Amino acid sequence: MSKTLLVTRPNHDKTTNYLYYWSVLVIKEARKRGVDVYDLSGKKATKNNLDSYLKSQKPRLLFLNGHGDEKTITGHDFEPILESGRKEPVENTIIYARSCEAASVLGSKLIKDGATSFIGYLRKFIFGYTPSKITRPLEDSLAKLFLEPSNLVVIAIIKGNSVEEAHERSKKAMFENFKKMISTTATHEEKYAARWLWGNINSQVIYGEKGAVI
Repeated sequence: MSKTLLVTRPNHDKTTNYLYYWSVLVIKEARKRGVDVYDLSGKKATKNNLDSYLKSQKPRLLFLNGHGDEKTITGHDFEPILESGRKEPVENTIIYARSCEAASVLGSKLIKDGATSFIGYLRKFIFGYTPSKITRPLEDSLAKLFLEPSNLVVIAIIKGNSVEEAHERSKKAMFENFKKMISTTATHEEKYAARWLWGNINSQVIYGEKGAVI
């Protein structure tokens, strides 16, 4: 199976706007390493497009960005693109879902549907942001403390690490940032937001084959 990455990155509100731009760094790293990238950005992040690419291109690695809940991950304008109530065409894929609560029910269901591995969050995935940087997400140092470690899940897999290694590297990076955020040198905003990063650390889980690679 060729090294392929499919990314969904809707961009219809403040949250998805941040994920949209921070995902660009993952896409650049993938292309740099010769990975074929299918980018469902903005209005392209629909159920029809996702299903079409999953069936025709059969990407090995699936990177999902968007709102979600226990049973659903959404794309553009909150359209459900993966749901626990139907069989999804995710056979032989490694999935990382940067989406709230998707690991609670949907993650294990996708393994039953044939996905190789799934990394996601049991509770809400929360990141802090700086209001003055809202139009320049990549310059937001507070958001970086959350989104850089989450990007590391996919980047580590792209670099040849196993799913478990990627999961652990991401959690280690989050913990290092957490320690900075509760230190005496941290800003008030960082100290306040530290609770959210701690929640992400404890909520990120892995299902399926831990030793899987692309």
